[in-house]
Amino acid sequence: KVEGSSFLFDASIKGPAISHLGQVPEGFWAILLIAIGATEQFRAEKGWVDPSEVPVDQPGLLKADYVAGDLGFDPLGLKPEDPEEFMIMQTKELQNGRLAMLAAAGFLAQELADGKGIVEHLQSIFT
Repeated sequence: KVEGSSFLFDASIKGPAISHLGQVPEGFWAILLIAIGATEQFRAEKGWVDPSEVPVDQPGLLKADYVAGDLGFDPLGLKPEDPEEFMIMQTKELQNGRLAMLAAAGFLAQELADGKGIVEHLQSIFT
């Protein structure tokens, strides 16, 4: 089996990727939940009108100046200034993310089928 080392979890997570989630320490999930909750709270405050100020017949009303996916975080200055170019970039990002999820699903399906990781498969092809 191919085993890696990591600074996370004292390199105690072993085996194929499909079995890794069950090996992650419980404290990590609490930290992850808090981080995701804080991020989602920030996004909700930036994008949605305060529920106390929304008419009853319009729940979930977005702010007029909010653009989906634009949270103002662009430290490298990669965001296009032109709104049309920004929409094209958003579409490319979504398509790339979807393709990456399909690839990850394929890797996990292969591991589930034969118990070998992607690195093991690549090694068997090139040796």
